[in-house]
Amino acid sequence: MCGIAGSTQPDDHRAVDAMLQRLAHRGPDGSGVWSDPTGKIALGCVRLATTDLTGQANQPLASTDGRFVLVFNGYIAGHRRRMQAATRDGLSFQTRNDAELVLQLMSNAIRQGSDPAQVLQTLSGQYAIALWDVAQSCLWLARDPLGIKPLYVLSRPGGHIAFASEISAFSAISPLVCDERVKSTYLAHLFVPAPNTGKEAIKLLSPGTLMRWQAGEVSTGHIAHTASRVDKASQMPTPGDLLSAVRQSVADAMDADCSVGCLVSGGLDSAGVAALACDIARERGQIAPRAFVMGFDDPALDEAEAAQKLCRLLGQELHVVAAPTQPEDIYQELVAALKSVGGPFANPSIVLMRCLSKAVSRDVKVCLSGDGGDELFGGYPRYRAAQLYETYWCHVPRPVRRLTAKLYGAGKRREIHRFLAGGSGARSHAFAVWNNRCVIPECDARIVQHPDLDGGLTDAMMHFDRDVTLPGNQLLMSDRCGMGHGLEYRLPLLGHDVVRIAASVTAKQHLKHGPKSLWRQAITPYLPAGHVQNHKIGFNPPVATWLLGVARYLWGDENRILDAIFADVAITQGHKTAYWKRAVSGKDLDMALSIWALMVWQIWLELDGSDMGRAADTA
Repeated sequence: MCGIAGSTQPDDHRAVDAMLQRLAHRGPDGSGVWSDPTGKIALGCVRLATTDLTGQANQPLASTDGRFVLVFNGYIAGHRRRMQAATRDGLSFQTRNDAELVLQLMSNAIRQGSDPAQVLQTLSGQYAIALWDVAQSCLWLARDPLGIKPLYVLSRPGGHIAFASEISAFSAISPLVCDERVKSTYLAHLFVPAPNTGKEAIKLLSPGTLMRWQAGEVSTGHIAHTASRVDKASQMPTPGDLLSAVRQSVADAMDADCSVGCLVSGGLDSAGVAALACDIARERGQIAPRAFVMGFDDPALDEAEAAQKLCRLLGQELHVVAAPTQPEDIYQELVAALKSVGGPFANPSIVLMRCLSKAVSRDVKVCLSGDGGDELFGGYPRYRAAQLYETYWCHVPRPVRRLTAKLYGAGKRREIHRFLAGGSGARSHAFAVWNNRCVIPECDARIVQHPDLDGGLTDAMMHFDRDVTLPGNQLLMSDRCGMGHGLEYRLPLLGHDVVRIAASVTAKQHLKHGPKSLWRQAITPYLPAGHVQNHKIGFNPPVATWLLGVARYLWGDENRILDAIFADVAITQGHKTAYWKRAVSGKDLDMALSIWALMVWQIWLELDGSDMGRAADTA
């Protein structure tokens, strides 16, 4: 993994070097800048060396004839197999690094007049790429179709652009101006969906985008999503098919020239990845990868005991990392997280992820994670709600559904309240309600898009989570929190063959025997007895407690808290107080998240122009 940056502004070598200094945390093992001989572009990279640790693999990488220069962030699964195959086809390599594989394949396609997107769609893994063609004075930028790795683009005067792995790098060359127009979609999703970022003139390449820049002119192509290449007429995959694909993906993710660890939990996804990683390690005659889990004081949130049981069976050394509890510590980590994201981001789990990543990075450079399992295999309760709606509830007369929703108050059981609220109207209404995280009507929060529901509500919700929520939320956290501490997360459940198999199974089939039916059948033999029956906890902090603690730390008494948090919302004082009491009661997670998002918005706005340390001191 790396941090990459570049600029098409003439003779911008020093500027790119300054951008790399702001990305130094992403690449502690080396830094380099290449400038075009005619001064047309400068490309730079800070390197986290995980594959081929020699200096020969440092970036930027140039083709042997000097025509193409590449900077690359990511890893390519099974790159050694691909390099062997490419060698048989006549290509030669100077390194054992996957970056050179990308350089060779893309440059070969361009020389032959082919579309580089056709080559990139065959590469499983995660990547953000910049390739300069010296002969054509043409820049290619690409982001993997699953959106695992980020790539931001800054529009500059005269048709010029700059690019970087993080928004913060652009502060070296341009003022960063907040774009407050993203607020309504931010509040609905708790993040800013691509291509918007929360900063003016800066866009995040959408997953699967291949962008071409030449002399100020920009065109875009698309790298086909693995799920779009599913053969609908093929046979229903078996648990054995899925297990084989996940096992190969785990084996590829473990292929690194450095130490490798695993995140574990009481859940199915990370436990399944860890179990296969240990089995593969035994086959290779290696010790089991070290395991890491976050520990909580609250038993309702803690998965350490289940993780310990798992690791005893697998023979893993388990490290339990304590979750932060002090408001000042939570706030400082939140501020650091917002700086790394660049835009507003209101999933409070990013604080946990930063603390966990800091601890993991002390022991390993590569860590396997179970990200993507819920979205691919049907793990979230709202999928079962959608299925229940489509099968039964939508056939109940609408006036009856509306009355039922009205009579069942928000203070009662959360899952039932959300189901009834969403299920009171048409499928489009259900989709909007169940995907909108903001429950404060005065905020006018709106989801970014309403997909085609002709294929069914449940399938549409799973696809939306896979294509929008996953890259904007969990994958963003993995990248920023890991790379913020020189740690590379690899996500075997997002290997292309795994995604292809998951996409060939309908939502109804994924949920046939409860959540994640196919994946559960595939991995159960590798896990401790009873592990698959564990109650789903998730990687979540005590939001109400954190909200109350951080707000008091920043603003003190309740009146100042309400004035600050609701500063931009047209709302009565009575509603402010009522919403706040619900949020901090510990009984209304949706309201707690909604107000946490408003608080984060205010913190983010302040970060852009003032010293937040001073703001905290005066609270």
